Amino acid sequence: MKDLGRLLIVLVFIVSIVFMSFAVVLYATHENWKKKADALTVELQSKEKQLKDLEKAKSALETALKLENEVLTAHRNALNTKTESLLKENTELVAENAELQKNLQNEVAATAAAHETLGRLRDRLDGASAALFKAQQQWSAMASELVQTIDQVHSYALQVTTYQSVSAQLAKDYRNVVEVLKKHNLKPEPSIYSGQPPAGICGIITVVRPKGMVEISVGSDSGIAKGHQLDVVRNREGRSAYVGKVEVIETAPDKAVAKVLADYRRGTVQVADEVQYIDVNEIAAP
Repeated sequence: MKDLGRLLIVLVFIVSIVFMSFAVVLYATHENWKKKADALTVELQSKEKQLKDLEKAKSALETALKLENEVLTAHRNALNTKTESLLKENTELVAENAELQKNLQNEVAATAAAHETLGRLRDRLDGASAALFKAQQQWSAMASELVQTIDQVHSYALQVTTYQSVSAQLAKDYRNVVEVLKKHNLKPEPSIYSGQPPAGICGIITVVRPKGMVEISVGSDSGIAKGHQLDVVRNREGRSAYVGKVEVIETAPDKAVAKVLADYRRGTVQVADEVQYIDVNEIAAP
């Protein structure tokens, strides 16, 4: 118990010393904190003043910035408006340019078509001029031929008048001859009595039949009769050749059937070969 009291006394003494030290230290540093507090207060006041000055400057800058922003905004709006106007104008110009390009292409195409049409018209005009010149020449030639033809017509008209007179006289003579023949019961067909085809008879081979049979283009109306023999002549490209002889075996008014005589054959009888009567006596006569 005695020791415990002593220990407590010692502890109290130590604690008293500690608190005393702490009080000494606190007192020693009290003035330092006050000076620092005063200095900090002065500095704080200075900073507050600077802060107020900065706030004023900030307010002034904000006002100036606001004004500048307003000016920039107005300027930007003006630029946007102008840009929109320019874009719209550019769009209109692009559309107008496209339209002009299209019109230009159309004009170029129309010009090319006009040139082509003009070329064709010139060609047609040249052709028409040449045709007109040729027609004029032909017209001149035809006019000359017409004059000659008119002269020939007048001449033929005189000949026709003469022939009509002669024909009338011949018809009269023929009627008289026929009346005389009838009085003597004779037929007015000279070939019957001569045994030869009429002089000047001329026809063509129209059909070639088998077995040497042919059809000719002249018949009884032309004086052809059964038994008449006709010569076959081929005229081609300016050349004449004797082909043979045919004998009439059947007649019609405008045609006849004949057979090819083998003894007189000089070639193959063909369609379009001429048939005529060649009087050997007339050829042999001086």
